[in-house]
Amino acid sequence: MAVSAECSVELPRHTQPESNEEWIIRIGRLEEALAVCPTDILARSELASLLEQLGQPKQALCHWNMVLACDPNSLNGREGVARCRQQSVQPLRSAL
Repeated sequence: MAVSAECSVELPRHTQPESNEEWIIRIGRLEEALAVCPTDILARSELASLLEQLGQPKQALCHWNMVLACDPNSLNGREGVARCRQQSVQPLRSAL
């Protein structure tokens, strides 16, 4: 699945959000961008990364999988999937 250049929405890049409100705003902007263009790999990757940082690997995994659906050769997507799968499995291993 190809991603057109017109589809990508330019979002301001921040270093680290300082408050919960900033996290919410960033996630909201990314979700808005993805509502306009679901195949925007950059926005989807950034949202997945934010979700990982927030400790939501299952939600992040869904977005990383969508990145790979658009670009099966995406190294970021593959790494994100691997991280999220590892985070999801770790609690099960420690319980044994």
